[in-house]
Amino acid sequence: MDQEPGAAGQHDDVHVGSGTSSGACLSLLFRKGERPEAEAIARTVETAREGGLVASVSYRPDPAAGWLELLASGLTFDLAGLSPLGPAPAVEVYQAFGFDRPCAVAELEAVQLVPSGHILSGAGLLPVMRTMMGLAANLVLHLPVAAVHWGAAQTLMEPRYFSRLMLNWLAGGAFPSLGLTAFSRAPDGSIGTRGLAHFTGQEMQLEASLHESDSDTARLAVRVIDHLVRHGGIAQAQTIGQWSDALLLEPSKVGKLVLVWRGG
Repeated sequence: MDQEPGAAGQHDDVHVGSGTSSGACLSLLFRKGERPEAEAIARTVETAREGGLVASVSYRPDPAAGWLELLASGLTFDLAGLSPLGPAPAVEVYQAFGFDRPCAVAELEAVQLVPSGHILSGAGLLPVMRTMMGLAANLVLHLPVAAVHWGAAQTLMEPRYFSRLMLNWLAGGAFPSLGLTAFSRAPDGSIGTRGLAHFTGQEMQLEASLHESDSDTARLAVRVIDHLVRHGGIAQAQTIGQWSDALLLEPSKVGKLVLVWRGG
C-alpha cells in the first residue's frame, strides 16, 4: 500500500464560464434532442420552488447564448450547454453507479452546472458543494436527465440514484462516497479513492484485510471517507475507532494521500 472572483450580478457580454473543464463541474446528460432551453430551466426552477427548493434564476441572457445563472442559498451557479447552443464538452467516465445496464454515454449530450466565477475558488467547500448538489438533485427530478456526471471523480450516476443519494446527504446522512468519489483496488488489495481530494485536499488508501470481503472493505472505506469529509484532511497521524476496530490514519510522506492502517 506504499503507492501512494467577479461580483454577483455583474456579467460580461461573453459568458466565459461555459464549457469549463473544472473538477467542480457537474454534468447533466440528455439524449439528443432533449437538452432543455433556458426558458424550460426557468419553468423547472419555478416548479421546484413550489416543492420547497430555495432557488431562482438570477441572470438570463439572450436564449441563444445557451446558459443562465441560478441563485441558491445566496450562491450563484452557471448552467451552460443549453439548447439551442451546442452541448457542453463530452465527459470521461472512470466509474459508474446505479445503472441496471451499461449507459451509452457517448450518445448523450451534456449540460454543465458549475459554481459561478466569484465562488469558483471555494468550489470544494462543503457549503458550496451541498448547495450545488441539492440544486442539481432537484433539477434532475424535474428534467429528462439520462445520467449525471461528476467531474472531480469522473463518476457517472443513474439520475434517481444521484438524487436519492444527494438528498439523503443533505438531510443528515453520510457523505455520498459512491458517487462523489470513485474507488480503485491496488494489486495488494488496498482500496484507493479518486476525487476525495476535491473535498479534503487528500486522497485516501485503505489497507486490505485477508479476513474481509470486498463489499465489507468498501463499506469500511465509505465510513472513513465520511469521517474525513466531516473533519477535513489530516496533517498528523490519528486513530479512529476502538480496540480491534481501530484504524490508524496518517498522511503519506509522498503526495497528498491519507494512508489508513488496521488495528491502530
